[in-house]
Amino acid sequence: MALAPASPHPPDTATATATRPGKVARRPKPSSEPPEGNRERAKGRDRLWVAAFLVPFLVLYMGFTLWPLIATVYYSFFDWSGSGPLDNFVGGDNYSRILGDPLFWQAVVNTLLFAVGTTLIKLPLSLLAALVMTRKWLRAKRALRTVFFAPLIIPVAMAGLVFTYLLNPSNGALNSALHGLGLTDGTTDVFANRWTALLALVLISVWQVFGQYMIYWMAALQNVPDELYEAAELDGASEWQKLTRITLPLIRPVAVVIVMLALVNAMHVFGLVVTLTGGGPGTSTYVVSYFIYKQAFGSMPFAYGYASAAALLFSVMAFLLVTSQGLFVRRAQKMRKEYGV
Repeated sequence: MALAPASPHPPDTATATATRPGKVARRPKPSSEPPEGNRERAKGRDRLWVAAFLVPFLVLYMGFTLWPLIATVYYSFFDWSGSGPLDNFVGGDNYSRILGDPLFWQAVVNTLLFAVGTTLIKLPLSLLAALVMTRKWLRAKRALRTVFFAPLIIPVAMAGLVFTYLLNPSNGALNSALHGLGLTDGTTDVFANRWTALLALVLISVWQVFGQYMIYWMAALQNVPDELYEAAELDGASEWQKLTRITLPLIRPVAVVIVMLALVNAMHVFGLVVTLTGGGPGTSTYVVSYFIYKQAFGSMPFAYGYASAAALLFSVMAFLLVTSQGLFVRRAQKMRKEYGV
């Protein structure tokens, strides 16, 4: 039996694959993965893009946040007026003087009173407004949202000047209204007393930032599923039960963040004090930021080192306060889960 002559060409591995009868051999698909070199070049381009976006932010962060913080810590150990050589090292003397300064502690108390007062007023009211604004039956939502949010875009200094005129004891709108209603025969100066002045600062601040926190609450409420409310309605739940059993428990994590933001932002009060009270009457409405400003720029020679120590000390106190609040809230939530409360 004669054998077939061998082919001079090697068999094609793609077409020489063994197949079953009735099956057609398929050519293997080429690999879709890019070569190793192309993959490395793509990763390098991605890193360059990331660096291009991060470098400007890092430069601004280092220039306006990190460097001022380092400089504040450094200046706090010197008795320096802001000009001349920085050579009068006093160590911790600035801190010991601040701890014994009654005006500093009065400013701390006023700052905490302002922060707690504004938080206790603006958060419940803004939550109530957000609950109303998220109702489906409410009309003109955009107009109302604009009305609530508009005071936030007014500069703090301008708002302070406007209310200085409105609350002027001689010809202000408040005195005119009270006199017209027969509630007073003389003049009412809300800035002549410490407590009325602090109350005015609190209420004006609430008026200005009310819309901001209403937006925060609205964003939190929109994440609550509508199906839960529909199921509660089928079970005959009242509006109060839906609020206390569904809404508030589901927005609690966001509420913790909103409370912390409200406290931290309120501790930065400065513009209203400058334009409305100037720290008066006397020094009774001093807050920490105004105390630092007066120490650094209020009188000659400037006390940059003393003001830096005050700023750093209060920053540490505020950080500890907010941190302890967060730990307390987490502990309370853990206990509720453990005991099923």
